[in-house]
Amino acid sequence: MVLSITVQSPTKKPTLQFGACGQIVKDMQKALNRRLAQLDIVSVSPLSVSTVGYFDHQTRDAVKYLQCLAFLTIDGIVGQQTWAYLSNGFAGLPILSFGSTGSVVKAVQEPLKVGGYYFGAIDGIFGAKTEAAVLAFQAEHCLESEGIIEALTWNALSKLDSHGSHCKINAFRG
Repeated sequence: MVLSITVQSPTKKPTLQFGACGQIVKDMQKALNRRLAQLDIVSVSPLSVSTVGYFDHQTRDAVKYLQCLAFLTIDGIVGQQTWAYLSNGFAGLPILSFGSTGSVVKAVQEPLKVGGYYFGAIDGIFGAKTEAAVLAFQAEHCLESEGIIEALTWNALSKLDSHGSHCKINAFRG
């Protein structure tokens, strides 16, 4: 199984959002479609966007859905973190371990809690309870049980039904 495909993209990546246009938007839309084909396991057929080079409502919604699936901040804007994921897949996501904090930790705690691995508060703090949940998740999914979230664990977390369903329902709100 191929875990990560590197997508060609320019070295200097501009922030893209609704209304942007040009070849860079077209390139981003192609990369977006490739990543959605890898991640969107909930839909009957993976979501995709037209590669016309215009950042329209459909592209914004697809970016938000991808951001949710990839545990990124859901804002519909293709900034540095989203470009990193589009270019490098799960290798573009941060490595999380005991002591990590922030919204990405919250984004991990939620599917772990729904999946029955995590029993603490959704607080964005990678403490003992989050570490125990990650260890249990890794053991159950035949991953190296180290309590650290890296590319292989990100990939497995993204495949949790509860996570995909949550993104399908919530990524397009607001």
